[in-house]
Amino acid sequence: MKRFVSFIILLLFTAYLNVGVFADSAGFADESAVYNVGTPYDKSYVEILFSTGEAETAGVPLAYKEFLISPTGHEVFKIDGKTGETVLKAELSDKVSESSRGVIINGVLFQAARTRIYAVELENMNVKLSKQFGEITTDISAIDSLIYFGVKNDVGYSFICADYSNDFNIVWEYKSEYPITSAGLYGDYVVFGCNNKLVAHSRTENTFAENETGGKINYVYAGKYAVFMTADNGMLYKMRLDDRGKTEQDSFMSLNIGGELTAPAELENKLFVSSTNGFHVVDALNMEIIKSYDELKDGCAPVITTGSGFRAYVVCPVKSEGKWYLYSVLDNEDELSLNEIVKIIDFTDGKIAVSENGTMYFRDADGKIYALAVRENDIFTIILKLVIFTGIIFFLVLILRAWIKKHSDKTKKFT
Repeated sequence: MKRFVSFIILLLFTAYLNVGVFADSAGFADESAVYNVGTPYDKSYVEILFSTGEAETAGVPLAYKEFLISPTGHEVFKIDGKTGETVLKAELSDKVSESSRGVIINGVLFQAARTRIYAVELENMNVKLSKQFGEITTDISAIDSLIYFGVKNDVGYSFICADYSNDFNIVWEYKSEYPITSAGLYGDYVVFGCNNKLVAHSRTENTFAENETGGKINYVYAGKYAVFMTADNGMLYKMRLDDRGKTEQDSFMSLNIGGELTAPAELENKLFVSSTNGFHVVDALNMEIIKSYDELKDGCAPVITTGSGFRAYVVCPVKSEGKWYLYSVLDNEDELSLNEIVKIIDFTDGKIAVSENGTMYFRDADGKIYALAVRENDIFTIILKLVIFTGIIFFLVLILRAWIKKHSDKTKKFT
């Protein structure tokens, strides 16, 4: 009986915790498009706050404070992150890029258009500066006043470092006949892939180093202790760099996952990566697969959160239903569990952004943006919490009374 009552209390306590909204803390990981925030985790408690209209040319949305920054056509909209109402907008001379993610630093948005980079002050949405470089082919990264991005021009490809404080003048340029990946920051080095090489450019000195891998690099993720890369041969690579930007001895490792891989994401020595053959969780130290979800094929690049527990989110198509699903993989003391969150009609080439308070924004195939959040504490939720809490107190009182009675029976009576 005692064990049964304890079990009931445990169930009630767990349910009580799960009714809560977001976790204690939130913040962004710099250069990676992986966010460390509290996010929705139970489909019973999430809702769509708003959705924008369709857009023929929709860029990659970004979360900024309590706002959503939505590049669309020749404009960038500053939208209230809860209501979906437009607060301000900026007019651009060029159409925004549909695939290259901008970056926000010190209140300034560096937005990629098709051939130009724009600097937009988000306070008043004034365009402070713009410059044409060629076809923008990567996400934008920024450190202080320096911005980094890849372009394609008539003679090939370039990775460019430009100075915003000096009219976007080019500080450094790496030229190649091969396409270039988006960049990451690893220590004092800005790292990016070019064909089968990981290039590390010192952000403090005008030097760079090239490190060869075994295949054409498509995506680079710069973790705290290592750089991870996915290649077009289904390979996942890992290497550490020394203070010269060169591969540390015996640090290069590889894992054959197979299929076409997305950008990886890593936290707490676990790597998450989507593939055309499934969704995979990898031990980042030993480069071994921990768990594969073969049913989650053709998913987007994963998003990691820690606000309400260590979770990785991925959106995958369910062809039998003609829809996409948002899934979360919960990592609870090395026990992985898969959960279905919500359905999305069409997430082909879709993009995800996450705000500091945990709202998730999804740009779908039609250019619509959906804002998904945990439900507010309505009257039903408040009553449910009170009922569960009352139940916990009631069972605790029962156990306490039983314990007192049991021990009082054993107490010696004096006459």
